[in-house]
Amino acid sequence: QGLCPERDFKVECGGFSNRPVYSLKHVPDTSLLVTSGPPDSSLQVWQVSAEDSDVIKSVSAIPAENSTGQAWAKIATISTRAPWVLHGSRVNSVQITEVESQKNVYVAASRNSEELSSLAFLDCNTLLLCCAKGQLCLADVRQPQSPLEAASIP
Repeated sequence: QGLCPERDFKVECGGFSNRPVYSLKHVPDTSLLVTSGPPDSSLQVWQVSAEDSDVIKSVSAIPAENSTGQAWAKIATISTRAPWVLHGSRVNSVQITEVESQKNVYVAASRNSEELSSLAFLDCNTLLLCCAKGQLCLADVRQPQSPLEAASIP
């Protein structure tokens, strides 16, 4: 039978994207959303409109550094100091960008070009990266020059 609007779900807000959306994250404590998807690893920033509207509109894009031929970016968000997005498609392309100013806060120092399957903020200073082949990498944003290497996890 399938899903029927108004019977099975109700649309609260909506918007249209001119590219596929493979990942969507809300930036905590803001009305912003960040999406990623093919054909590259750039990010799109969206804003959920005020209460009198049900529109989600595109407000900006965060270009990807050196993203030629790379898969879409995995993303994670946090808003402890400022609204940040952690993003990248490979270990050596991971970075943190301040969402509103689009200023790079952290860039990973790594020669490892493994593709990422996911990434996350453990807290406002610690990052966890999971490679597609199962390796885990830990990073500390307070030490931007320290190389990211696979962690030995028992």
